[in-house]
Amino acid sequence: MAISKNRRLLTSYFSVVLSISIVLFMMGAFFLIVFNASKISNDFKEKIPITIYLKNDAKKIEIEQLIKKLNLKDYTNSLNYISKEKGAEILINEIGEDFIEFYGTNPLLNSIDVFLKSEFVTTLVFDEISSELNNTDFIDEIIYDAPLVSLINDNINKIKYWILGIAMFFLIISIVVINGSIRLSIYSNRMNIKTMQMVGATRRFIRKPFINTHIKLGLIGSLIAVIMLSSSLYYIQINFEYFNFESDMTLIISMFGSISVFSIIITYLCTFFATQKFLKIKIEQLY
Repeated sequence: MAISKNRRLLTSYFSVVLSISIVLFMMGAFFLIVFNASKISNDFKEKIPITIYLKNDAKKIEIEQLIKKLNLKDYTNSLNYISKEKGAEILINEIGEDFIEFYGTNPLLNSIDVFLKSEFVTTLVFDEISSELNNTDFIDEIIYDAPLVSLINDNINKIKYWILGIAMFFLIISIVVINGSIRLSIYSNRMNIKTMQMVGATRRFIRKPFINTHIKLGLIGSLIAVIMLSSSLYYIQINFEYFNFESDMTLIISMFGSISVFSIIITYLCTFFATQKFLKIKIEQLY
């Protein structure tokens, strides 16, 4: 009888640890997907240039001053000066023909590609930069892909709302799953709870060992989830060159810490309310 009871107890504990570890792993994986989706989006936005074409009579000192001025701007992430000779070389490599021989001269202009920080990549900011620089005498033209910028920002805003909705849904599901597992575990001990209550034990005294046990189970579950996530990150980094998680170690460690804290909070609350339920009901209702 004792062996059967211990087996049931171990089975209930195992189900709690398993459900917590799976749920926390899925939450961590979802967070990483959201973070990397945002990172990829920002990287893509920072590769959209605003190109400033300079007149042929622009002086070297004027160009250098403009580059310094742009580098000091809050919105500038990086910039690239392309001389007309370098531009011709790039274009010849792209089209596979020497167009200079056809024209007899190099028709290209010196240019500066300005790459903005992701938070500044909006048509409004691009328009403001264009308006500000258009007054410069030695600037011939300013070009940027306004439709692409609008399309990206509109779609990103839609995706953010979807992600927020999914995150809330997933959080609710995770709480329900963990709560269900802990309730089943407490249910198997309902007789012990009521027996202790009948011999005069206080509610706090009765709850304490259950809360401590399930917090420990939650920490074990969070440790398993962290190991699974770490293994997944290692596998992704080894097999996919684009992803480099070493630069995001602070964020990842914070996420692992948050997983552990969440496991403690959720197991404490679920165990508290589950034991409270069985403390309140009458003996005949236990069967």
